[in-house]
Parts: sequence; C-alpha cells; structure tokens
Amino acid sequence: MMTDGDVSACADDTADSLGANRAGQVAIAELLRAQSEVPPRTLLGRIFGMSPLNHETHAMYRGVVGEIEVGEALDRLGPEWSVLHAVPVESGASDIDHLVIGPAGVFVVATKNHSGLNVWASQRTLMVAGVRQPHIRNMEYEMGRAERSLSAASGSPVEVSGILAMVAAKSVVVREKHRDVAVLAASSIVGWLLRRKRVLSPAEVSHISTAASLASTWDTSAVECPDTGRQQFEQLRASVRRAWRIQLAWAVGVSVIGIGAFAVITYSMLWSAIGSFGY
Repeated sequence: MMTDGDVSACADDTADSLGANRAGQVAIAELLRAQSEVPPRTLLGRIFGMSPLNHETHAMYRGVVGEIEVGEALDRLGPEWSVLHAVPVESGASDIDHLVIGPAGVFVVATKNHSGLNVWASQRTLMVAGVRQPHIRNMEYEMGRAERSLSAASGSPVEVSGILAMVAAKSVVVREKHRDVAVLAASSIVGWLLRRKRVLSPAEVSHISTAASLASTWDTSAVECPDTGRQQFEQLRASVRRAWRIQLAWAVGVSVIGIGAFAVITYSMLWSAIGSFGY
C-alpha cells in the first residue's frame, strides 16, 4: 500500500509534467490510506458478503469510481483536446479532478457521485436530495485559482469555466444556468463539450496545455506516479464487487427458500383443509 514516502520518492524521479497522471489517483491514495485503518473482515463476514468498506471509505470509494468514469469519458474527446487528471494544487494538499483544454475553452471538471439521488440547480444554488450543497461555491474558487495559475504561466489571460459532473444521479434538473458553471449528468459531458463553439485556436490550446501540464504552474512539486495505488485499488474494487455478488446470492437464496417454505406450508394447509372437508 502506498505511503507518503512512496509519493515523495516517486516525485523525485518524475519529470515536471502532469501529463501522465491518471484519473482518480490522488483520491485513490486518500482512499487507501483510510482503508488501511479499517479492520479486516472476519471469516463469517466474508461468507455473508460483508463489504470491506466502512461508512467513510464507502463514500470515498464511490468518489474514486466516479472520477475514473468521468476521466475515461474525457480521454475520448479526441486529438484537438488536452485532458489532465488529478492536478495537484496547494503543494499537493488537494487536486483538480480533471482539467480540459480544447477548442471550446478551458474547463475545470469536478466529479460528484450522487448515485440514485435527485440533483437540482439554479444559479449558485445546488441541492442533492433536497439538501443544499456547496459544490458551485467550491467550483467558483477552483476556477479562480486555475485562472490565476494558468494566466501567470502562459503569459496572457486565460478564462476558465467549470463543470460539475453528476455521476449516476437519478435526475439532474437545472432551472437557471450559472454563467460559468455547468451542472451536467456525467454521461452527457463529452457531447456537451463537442457541441460548444470554438473559442481557442489550435495554437492557443497547445500553449495553454503546455503550461497546464507543468507542476510548477500550480505551485507544487507533487508529481505522482501514474500507477501509484492503482493495483491496490483494483484489488479493493474486486473485493467490493465480490461482496456485492455474495450478498445478492444470499438475497436470492433466502427469497427462494422463503417462497419454497411458503409453498410447502400452503400445500400442507390445503391438504389439511381438504381432509377436514372430506370428514
């Protein structure tokens, strides 16, 4: 499992480029650190399909899965676009999930996994299942920070917009659009970007992308290994999926047994009633 020391050692051996970063890698590191403190499941827990995650790491796990899903979609945008993932900022204390640079402009993309919940937005207000969330306010802060960093690094003003990617939400309703922040279902982001009008030339895209890929642009030296923690996460993901399948098998089994028991009891009662009628 990755430690802070592993990250530092890797950063020392890595060029000052963020281009090799993979979607979710910073979130994966945080998840694995938290998961290392979760007690292992008992044999009985594994038999009955108990999840290896606790309440805290379950939320973090969903976040990682969402980042990977959105990152894989963005990577399919095409050669006119440049996409960076897990851009470390504030000396690596936090990161930008995805930074997209292309003909339609520069976008900070934040992934929010609100699986099965209703999302409603209007201007600077965003509600998830009726509860107000600070996602838009936080995005405005991220956009401002990205604009300052990219403008300084590229030597000319760079405008940055924001996208809040809602993963697996039951519904996404936007009553009034924010001027600079789009609230979108994750599945619609690529199409939304491709439909937007061109505002940057190929030369401008290349220039901004070069500046964005440098760790020094973001005032950090935290360039992480592309594969750091990925194998451990995939092992954890396999365990989570296996636990879910076991739970499902138990649920189906119990249902079948229950139906069978009900049928037997009903059959016995029926014949008892017939016998009583015969007497």
